Amino acid sequence: MNVLATAKRMLRRVLDLALVLLVAAALAGVFFGRILPMLGPTTLVVRGPSMAPAIPIGALLVTTPVEAAALAVGDVVSIRVGPELVVFTHRIVRVVPRQGETWIETKGDANDTSDPALIPASSVVGRVSLTVPVLGYLVVLLSSLSGVLLLIGLAGVLLLGAWILDSVELEEQEEPAQEVAVEAPPARRRVASVHRGAGT
Repeated sequence: MNVLATAKRMLRRVLDLALVLLVAAALAGVFFGRILPMLGPTTLVVRGPSMAPAIPIGALLVTTPVEAAALAVGDVVSIRVGPELVVFTHRIVRVVPRQGETWIETKGDANDTSDPALIPASSVVGRVSLTVPVLGYLVVLLSSLSGVLLLIGLAGVLLLGAWILDSVELEEQEEPAQEVAVEAPPARRRVASVHRGAGT
């Protein structure tokens, strides 16, 4: 019974830890995906390997606005270009003043060559100030109804498992104790006093 009780306690701790991690992950996803963009910074999810290994696929990027004059070689910036306004993130390898404007040459860390054309600084969405690996997957998951339902379902399974463990422990505690018959000590025998009559 001691081994079984220990196993139950360990399993309950695992369930509690998993539930805490799940809640923390959900809160982090909501904060970075919904709340932080309302405060000014832009959050982006990396979908390509061009900046690996510094910025892996699935990482979450937090970018902050930056003035053109503050851009420098080595900065990692997110840029919006093209008619479809595609956003990509590369490193600045050269800053080029041209006709009173600032242009930049960029390159992905994993690429062999720089990007084919110079980009105006006005196309820069922001400079990357924070990179959080893997968190981008969670933000994408929470952006869909199916992802939210999946997390709620996982939390429900963990809570159900914890409730079942608690119920089993409660049943064991409520089992009636076995009665042990204790024999009463034998009563003392009455010793009859015999009065012998004295002969006269």
